[in-house]
Amino acid sequence: MPKVLHIGPCETPGGMANVMRILAEHPPEGWEAELLSSHVTGSPWAKWRAYRRARQTLIQMLKDPAQRPDIVHLHTAADWSWWRKRRFAQMAHKAGVPNIVHIHSGQFDTWLKASSPRVSNFRKDILVSQSTVVVLSTSWQEKLSQLIGDTNVIQNPLDPALTLNSKGSRDPHKILFLARNDPIKGGEFAQKLVSELRQKQPSLFLAMSGIETSEHSWVQPLGWMTEEQKRVQLSTASILIIPSKFEGQPMVALEALAMGTPVLLSDRIHSLPKEIPRAIFEDLEDWKKNLLHLLSSENTMFDETLLLDYSLPILQEKWKTCYETLLM
Repeated sequence: MPKVLHIGPCETPGGMANVMRILAEHPPEGWEAELLSSHVTGSPWAKWRAYRRARQTLIQMLKDPAQRPDIVHLHTAADWSWWRKRRFAQMAHKAGVPNIVHIHSGQFDTWLKASSPRVSNFRKDILVSQSTVVVLSTSWQEKLSQLIGDTNVIQNPLDPALTLNSKGSRDPHKILFLARNDPIKGGEFAQKLVSELRQKQPSLFLAMSGIETSEHSWVQPLGWMTEEQKRVQLSTASILIIPSKFEGQPMVALEALAMGTPVLLSDRIHSLPKEIPRAIFEDLEDWKKNLLHLLSSENTMFDETLLLDYSLPILQEKWKTCYETLLM
């Protein structure tokens, strides 16, 4: 049975790790899959050691016929994430193993455009390593095709364990923010938004991941959560807000919708169904108007058929086609 090896930050909290886990636990029919972690949270030295360990592990796997993968599937963001993955692509190609560069970053195009040599270097790297590039949506394909050439589109998969939450268990005052504590994710804006809304609706509060403490009594710090804890938060919130400056394809939005939780997105996020409500990035008045409308709406259920493109059976078939094409 052919084997695919997923390499990336599978032990680092975040959407990319969740995608890797789902793909590894549910490979296409007739395939098996393994995970190799190339990143850890912590100091630069800890990250370097994790990268070195992954390199050594891959070297040994490529030399051992019993462990050797048939496909190396690389999961990457921009910047240093790519510089680490490019080395794995080179190693796989040198050993005669096809490789996939799966771009998850919502700022990959910005990162490339920031320095013109990055564009030519990336093109050269994927050409030399004969990498197959996969992006998360047709909108990302359009953005990146002018920079890096041909790409394939395969969406992120929804966890099949997700189910719609039963009615009546949600807290009508709970606004949820699930992301790391990073300016790009808009945590400070989320707090400012809820603070202003509380002037009219003082019972509202913000449940917020990525922080352990808060000076505000109406902010509930959630820190980092397990998948089970995250689903509890999604199933009890009245709405999930994602005010990010950019995203690749935020899994938490898809997970919320699959559980029947309304979502309000920043209009900078273009890799999700257009039917999801959006507000203008960092426009406080527009966010207040849209959020109040959703909170007061009696019918906020999302059309489940719009999630079919993210269903695991459909994506398993897409990955099977992709993998088998590389082995021809």
